[in-house]
Amino acid sequence: MDGPGRRRAAAQGGLVLVGSSTIRRWRTAQRALGPYAPLQRGVGGARSADVAKHLPELALRHTPSAVLMFAGTNDLADGRSVQSVVDNVRCVMQQLHSAQPGTKLFYAGITPTPSRWSIWADQDAVNQAIQSLAAQHPSIVYIDTVSALLATGSPPDEAYFVDGLHLNAAGYALWDAAVINTVRPNMPDVAFAAPVGPPSGSYLRVDLGPSNAEDGAQAPSVDDFGIRWNTWHTLQGGEQALAGEALRGLVTTTGAITEVDLVLSGGFRANGLRNGGLTSPSGDKLGTLAVWQATADFFYTGDPDDPGGLMLSGLSPDARHTLRLFASRATDEETRITRFTVEGGEEAVSAEVTTTGPDIGEGGYDGNEGSLVVFTGLVPDAYGRLHLDVDRAAGAFAYLNLLELEVE
Repeated sequence: MDGPGRRRAAAQGGLVLVGSSTIRRWRTAQRALGPYAPLQRGVGGARSADVAKHLPELALRHTPSAVLMFAGTNDLADGRSVQSVVDNVRCVMQQLHSAQPGTKLFYAGITPTPSRWSIWADQDAVNQAIQSLAAQHPSIVYIDTVSALLATGSPPDEAYFVDGLHLNAAGYALWDAAVINTVRPNMPDVAFAAPVGPPSGSYLRVDLGPSNAEDGAQAPSVDDFGIRWNTWHTLQGGEQALAGEALRGLVTTTGAITEVDLVLSGGFRANGLRNGGLTSPSGDKLGTLAVWQATADFFYTGDPDDPGGLMLSGLSPDARHTLRLFASRATDEETRITRFTVEGGEEAVSAEVTTTGPDIGEGGYDGNEGSLVVFTGLVPDAYGRLHLDVDRAAGAFAYLNLLELEVE
């Protein structure tokens, strides 16, 4: 997530989110914490010791006004002591104070889970110790992410988890409420300059997928139609693109540089050429979107470890936008349908497209050749953001090959 251009620019005085996979999988973080310009820096499997050791890279360099931390459960599961976790949290506190006195640390309590119920006593002991610290130090605030889950049972109801350990959408709804209710009275909103956004009539195109020769290709900066593209960073087929990574300063199809960023709010994996990408797109079906480097590879999601979400920021909240999405992956194994949901300043809207299945295309082709999902009249939220979730509606995987944003 720290490669050239990959890191989203942090808002001065924003909120940096650090910790383990609960942070990395938190697809709704950008919406839940919008007023605080959250920056996701979660790392799967991270322990509190890892957060303390790497805090300068994870958080301090972003000069946040607050850091939200969820870590400690992996330490305890690995056999570390309660005191070692508490000491690591103290270390984080001290580093924040040394770098910028007054920086708040929000500590999200270690959540009880069915799969780690056997160590709940130790997890609770950590939570109690952090609550005691918070009572003594105004710079640390404890977030009670525990009570709502325990209200469902002891151990908590499996219905709030994807695998007995990681939260699902229902679990994150409880988590979001606890976090918002604690952050809101303890952190001022970030001072946003209202985004101007690209002018009416602008178009921006983004090619998503891997770049290694065996699995994908990056769309040319200027294609055969004379249209400019934005392409995802260097990525190998099968690798993850992580929440918090970004394409910054997207250019329009005519080459104008904008302040629009594409930020991943939920991770994806990438694949393409060797796995059913559309290598011979038809201009009759896709028009000028028929650029093989863009249609032949894709981002995909199918595992909860890759929640599949992105955000477009830097848009004018006063403008309406059209979003066009193309998704395709050919195989006759099963029918696969992707559901896209867009949320901004108005009610969320959803649409589905069949990406995959036996003979769904011309001449027995087993993938989508020309069906676009098109959302019109989209209004960004007050911070100039549109949020896109990518989910499976049927089958094992959901896909996104390319997108086009039009300012109406």
